[in-house]
Amino acid sequence: MRPERLIDCHVHLNNYHEATRRPTNENVQELFSKMTEVGVDHAVVISSYKVDMDRPSVEELLEVLAKDPRTTVVEGLRWRGENRTDLFGLEERIRDGLVKGIKLYPGYDHYPINDPSLETVFRIAAKTDVPVMIHTGDTYAKTAKVRMAHPLLVDDIAVDYPDVKFVMCHLGNPWFQDAAEVLYKNDNVFADISGLTLGDFSYDFERYVAMRLKEMITYMGDPGKQLMYGSDWPLVHMKPYVRLLGELDFTPEQLENVAWRTAAELFSIPAKELSRHGGDGVPNQV
Repeated sequence: MRPERLIDCHVHLNNYHEATRRPTNENVQELFSKMTEVGVDHAVVISSYKVDMDRPSVEELLEVLAKDPRTTVVEGLRWRGENRTDLFGLEERIRDGLVKGIKLYPGYDHYPINDPSLETVFRIAAKTDVPVMIHTGDTYAKTAKVRMAHPLLVDDIAVDYPDVKFVMCHLGNPWFQDAAEVLYKNDNVFADISGLTLGDFSYDFERYVAMRLKEMITYMGDPGKQLMYGSDWPLVHMKPYVRLLGELDFTPEQLENVAWRTAAELFSIPAKELSRHGGDGVPNQV
């Protein structure tokens, strides 16, 4: 059983390893190549919380993607230090339809998810009706402070800002049960299944993750309403995540929602911009 379409709601165009450093336009071509390989129809591309030679600015992403119908751009927030995101510019890009969401990097950028200073950001999201994606759980960088990215903190802002749609990235890994409670309790909270390991899954870890996700699904009741497919490419390989999607025992309706419908609605992706690869990399379930 394969979904009709497949949206990867969590990819980047950053360089993470010096040995494989490439210009952004080459990373774009590699992204499209991998999407074709595994049957991903559309990708949500997220900019970083900092800009340097390995992390392109949102302006550069918008230029190299040039409104390519296969991509949607979400702007990462730079919230600490001297080069903070200009919120006027952010709101203008959202209003012009160039940016379809905001990404927060708590822990990485040394602020907690429920930092009161983020009120203005959440007000912009409510006013412009775009989702706020939030890094939750384990971090790639050793310098990050992981307690600031605990998924239970999302409950605070979900309650305080009921008109904002929040996305918990990475399911709060390793706090899956806490993330499940936040999703069960708050209708304005969503989650993606991205970035649960670096590179490829080992056999044992893939079984462990599948088991924990199935426990979450049982607890939530109807995962099709709030879960979304995502990978976190290029930190991970796409194919194992597409394979994982096929192992989670969704009903046909739930599979379509998780694979693309929920993301299409949340990020305002027109159905006409989605081809019908049908999740070619998702194995048929017997």
